Amino acid sequence: MKTVSIAVLSLALAAGATSTTTLAYTAAGVSAQDNAAKQRKEYDDYKKIEAEPDPVKKLELARAFFESDPTPTYVKYVQGQVNAARYALFTRYKEAGDMANAVKIADEYVASVPETDLFFAFQLTTLAETKALKQGVKPEAAGAWAEAAKYATKARKLIVEDNRSEALLYDSKTTTWDKVKPGFVAYLHRIEAFAHFTAKQYDQAEKSLLAVIEAKCDAYPDVYFLLGQIHNARYDDKANAFNKLSAEVQSGEQGQKLLQEAKEESKKAAEFFARGILVAEASPNKDTYKAIVANARKEMEEAYEIWNDGKKDGMEEFMAGFKSACQP
Repeated sequence: MKTVSIAVLSLALAAGATSTTTLAYTAAGVSAQDNAAKQRKEYDDYKKIEAEPDPVKKLELARAFFESDPTPTYVKYVQGQVNAARYALFTRYKEAGDMANAVKIADEYVASVPETDLFFAFQLTTLAETKALKQGVKPEAAGAWAEAAKYATKARKLIVEDNRSEALLYDSKTTTWDKVKPGFVAYLHRIEAFAHFTAKQYDQAEKSLLAVIEAKCDAYPDVYFLLGQIHNARYDDKANAFNKLSAEVQSGEQGQKLLQEAKEESKKAAEFFARGILVAEASPNKDTYKAIVANARKEMEEAYEIWNDGKKDGMEEFMAGFKSACQP
């Protein structure tokens, strides 16, 4: 019995081992076939996605692809198609002035490719600026300028604080980032300045306007004119406060101090108007500034006369002194 049991056990083990091998082979064969079929379908799906010209339909096909729990083989290629479709849609929305959808698709792109955040922040700034400019730089447009400033601030911080650059924003074959960077920084500060100015946040507006000049002093004549207006408004406030004083107080130390402060504001206004005029006249686009320069010249003359005790004497020399001055 002992010998028989050993023989039976040996046969059983042999049979068991043979059975397991057969099952494993069969399973592996089926798995390999299934995997090959799955990859073939994924390839066909990828080619359909690649061939689809409509970015919306391309994204729908890609979404279905990712929901099918794909193997890694074609994932990166499909993701590339997704990025291409999103960029095409962003361009479409931007050209149509569709801010809401442009923001949505930009957020999706940046979530997928984080290093594109500067590019899209800048693009959204220009789109929002275009919409704001249609309303003008006035209090009624404060909301539109705040929207533009939201993206301008993000882009500026990425450039200035994080020292980021973006080759897609300039022609790297003809220039360098270091050369174009001041222009980008000035532009973004200017958008922020307009947001503060239209919101009547004049102290913040002044800081942003001066930052524009510091970044690139010959870029925007209008920032000088806005600074002139800010100082004119401060002159008005101080002059009104002076006029409310009694004659006795006006002639005393307190009144004379206030009067001198008012005149200094008028002088600063004249200086900024003069500098803005000179920058505009030296600009390649000086013809586009003719109307605003004519108005600025009147403002400058009035401010100069107030500061100079009602006289126009020395005005030309006053202006000439700023011809080489490009910093605040």
